Amino acid sequence: MCKTIYLSSSEIKIIDMKITRFVLTTILLLTTATINAQVYTTTNICTGLQYPVAFDFSGEGRIFITQKGNGSTPATTGSATIKVFTVAGVFISNFYDLSDSVNSDFERGLLGITCDPDFVNNHFVYVYYNHFLNGSERIRIARFTEVNNVGTNPQIIFDFDITSFNIPGNHVGGNLHFRPSEPALIYFTIGDIAYQQTNPTLNYANKLNRSFGKVLRIGKDPISIGNPNYNVHAVGTIGANIPTDNPYYDDGNPLTGNSDIIWSYGLRNPFDFCFNPVSDTMYVAENGLNAWDEVDVIHKGANYGWANCEGRFMNGSTTVPCNLQNDVLPLEVWGSPLPSLTGILYYSSQVMPEFDNHLLVADNDYGRIYDLTLGNAPAYDTMLTRVPWQDLAGGLTTLKQGAEGCVYAMKGGYTTAGLIYRICPQNLGNLELDNPYFTLQQNVPNPFNISTTLSYNMKQNSAVKIVLYDLFGKEAAILVDGNQETGKHILEINASALNLAIGNYICIMQGYTFSQSVKISVIK
Repeated sequence: MCKTIYLSSSEIKIIDMKITRFVLTTILLLTTATINAQVYTTTNICTGLQYPVAFDFSGEGRIFITQKGNGSTPATTGSATIKVFTVAGVFISNFYDLSDSVNSDFERGLLGITCDPDFVNNHFVYVYYNHFLNGSERIRIARFTEVNNVGTNPQIIFDFDITSFNIPGNHVGGNLHFRPSEPALIYFTIGDIAYQQTNPTLNYANKLNRSFGKVLRIGKDPISIGNPNYNVHAVGTIGANIPTDNPYYDDGNPLTGNSDIIWSYGLRNPFDFCFNPVSDTMYVAENGLNAWDEVDVIHKGANYGWANCEGRFMNGSTTVPCNLQNDVLPLEVWGSPLPSLTGILYYSSQVMPEFDNHLLVADNDYGRIYDLTLGNAPAYDTMLTRVPWQDLAGGLTTLKQGAEGCVYAMKGGYTTAGLIYRICPQNLGNLELDNPYFTLQQNVPNPFNISTTLSYNMKQNSAVKIVLYDLFGKEAAILVDGNQETGKHILEINASALNLAIGNYICIMQGYTFSQSVKISVIK
């Protein structure tokens, strides 16, 4: 039953005092490094996912998720689908269905996903998938333009005909991301396609004329059908816009001489990777064969040893050191039984300062997240300690850091009960879970330059106050102040009308003894 709460002037003063304290607490939480959060709240969001693999934040209040497909070729309609949710985990729409042209058998399918660094303006979403149609099998990266939560105008960014390689179905997956310093280029991975894994002479990972077992780098623009290196109908072709400063670029044709798209090589099955947003250092989570999983620091042109070496040792050994000349040894290794490392995240926030400038690494077999303390600032390319942080009971595939500083971990892969865990320090996570009066949603779009929409849901009639503060705690605008009826409410925030300067603001919703906040950014 809903009830109306009437407040006296003295009670309103108490609320104002609480708002002031909450503002100061929130700003300290966001800007200081002295808080040591030890208790965490885990919330299940985006539930009911079918075979999910990866997700990305659009930067203005949405999560884009890939579902790999149900294992058939082509995938069953609706199973190899990109889905859109709010950051609170509420389903919005099916963004695009690729089922009719996706091979989702074994480790194949609709896999990696990333939003363009300039998504707020161009609305581009990129996906990596295993294409299959009319007997032709290809590895593709496609770009969609988001319009009202639906993918439109699909264009091919990368196209690799692998029909003739007779791939068994594993180590053919990949993920893709943008480097912070290179917003026009896409980095992505392809495994060694499990070919001759115990034979370093024949395995593809250490061959510069093959694109398998590599970190790869291409331009983000669509490929031209007129490009002489691209022919969608020819067996064995690779179509892509290729940067000439790639370390093994020779003639612009990946199938003659070197594969021009290689950034680094000697990798067996890199599941995911991430970047340090400050120093640009790149890290990859790598699945081993029998003896070692590893995390590597990736350098331009470097060799990571597979299939000569696994971990820090010769292939298959736990005692004989790797003697391969110029091999770059792992940052850290996990021994048998192998955990199958998957998601990897460079954490950078003072919301959980205990992890600031740390690596968080997930595994698929046990559902654990490990905390790696890094050294050698600001490159952070050495490791000091490794400790387990979370145990989420199996099946993790992807880790991301949310805009509010929480950690998001996907339970995915071969499951019809996929979801995303949101892990926050207790003093943040309980705000929404225990608040019986209202829920405040992230504004959309965010960042914004003219206007944005802020929505909140009143669970019962109650007096509330919604205020914008700058990062110094100064009140910038009062958006709501008074009793609000049960139901959904929508506010338009107009930067010009409110005289909001370019910068970051904290929007705090306060009612009775409960508060929630979101970060709002105004740009040019």
